[in-house]
Amino acid sequence: MPDSAATTRLVAAAARQYLQPLGLHRKGGSRVWFDDRGWWLIVVEFPPSRSDGTYLNVGAMWLWHERDHWSFDDGGRIYWRNDAAFVAQPPIGETGWTSFLDFVNAQQFTRDTDTLAGIAAQRVEELRAQYPDPAATARQLASRKTGRDESSWWHAYHTGIAATLAGDLDAARQAFHRITVGNLDPNWAHDLAQRAGHLADLANDPPTLRQRVIEIIHATRRRLKLPPACRTPR
Repeated sequence: MPDSAATTRLVAAAARQYLQPLGLHRKGGSRVWFDDRGWWLIVVEFPPSRSDGTYLNVGAMWLWHERDHWSFDDGGRIYWRNDAAFVAQPPIGETGWTSFLDFVNAQQFTRDTDTLAGIAAQRVEELRAQYPDPAATARQLASRKTGRDESSWWHAYHTGIAATLAGDLDAARQAFHRITVGNLDPNWAHDLAQRAGHLADLANDPPTLRQRVIEIIHATRRRLKLPPACRTPR
């Protein structure tokens, strides 16, 4: 069986073939690739497990929440079949889906990582089409329910920020006002509600609100060690 460095090299070779032509960059020597959209990222991750092999995670990371770590705000684990069809969640009771590519031998793993990287590239293209600009993003977020692993408060926050950048201040204010908490809620929820309340107040001064959101994006990029954004939200 190969060591993790060997499987990482095979994964990187497949990712380089399919993701690099789309403009994605590899994060150092890791199994993470990313598509820099200025105000958001598409993150592609091929995480290993305790055994040799890889999973596949693809999703959007909004940069309007300041932090110093990479994450998935919309999307994540990918499941696929032998025919290269893929979904975010397999239909209940339907067989033939997997979320882990095991290592059997180098020839098999090279062939299957090629398929997996192709699936990742397709998902990248889907996310680009789904979120081409803040207005489309705000509509998408407002029209769907909270994701399986997403808090309703964070969903409201993301919806409100997208609406802000799209210039829909009424929708932004409504989304921020949905973030209400009680005494038993965790500290992070209280912090988020306070932040949302401040942004809702700024909705009375649209240029200031928009500038505040852009400042958060720039601060997040700095903390993630990303270069200054070459595009700004429109």
